[in-house]
Amino acid sequence: MKRKSLMALVAIVPLCGCQTSNQADYMQIGYGPSFEVAHAQCEMQKGSVDQGYIAIGSPGFVAGAGIGNALGNLAAEDQYMKNCLILSGWKRAPHGQGAAAAAAVVAGAPPTPYGIQRAPGSWINTALLDWSSANNQCIAGNKASCATRAKLGAQLKAAGVNPAPI
Repeated sequence: MKRKSLMALVAIVPLCGCQTSNQADYMQIGYGPSFEVAHAQCEMQKGSVDQGYIAIGSPGFVAGAGIGNALGNLAAEDQYMKNCLILSGWKRAPHGQGAAAAAAVVAGAPPTPYGIQRAPGSWINTALLDWSSANNQCIAGNKASCATRAKLGAQLKAAGVNPAPI
């Protein structure tokens, strides 16, 4: 029995170190709270995705069901953390780029507003942000921005969105 328990433990241990929560692993993709605040909020709520289990049978079956449930809960919590942090304006950085993104945030560089590469399939969000920027510049006296604002306004109205200054 000890041998089976040891084999199960050896199989599970490599899976336990997969989740990291270092800010260097994430990059800011939009406006929202700091990484520490977003991570703490998501961390407090991630337990809500855990599922319970009921197992009746031999001790080996019950132990196997418990281990399977624990692994399923770990996967669900990891997915929840990923999605929660995305909603808060953070995502996992591609390998090797997280440290540079974190350094830019620490240096005080504001996050880039959502662009086409950050909001695929949602040109309306990008157009609204661009329209707002062009509107502010037009009010400041930039005539080229007034033309851009008019062009974007026509595209948005054709899509059923009526842009208006806030």
